[in-house]
Amino acid sequence: MKRALIGGFLALIGTIWGLAVLNSASNNLTGSWSTPPGRLLTTVAEQGTAFILVCALLLLALGLVMMGIEYFRK
Repeated sequence: MKRALIGGFLALIGTIWGLAVLNSASNNLTGSWSTPPGRLLTTVAEQGTAFILVCALLLLALGLVMMGIEYFRK
């Protein structure tokens, strides 16, 4: 039960961080971009928040994995 709660908080923190980075990037879009990464990800890279976005996604994935393991554990 304790690990599932910790996993839930990690997933929540990762989600909030990721949304904060993407919201910041969507409010300050870049003027020129290349097609493969797209306009939003180019803006994230130019702002220097790519590391924070990757950490947020890792926290989200870790939290979901922890909750999934605890769900299927007997």
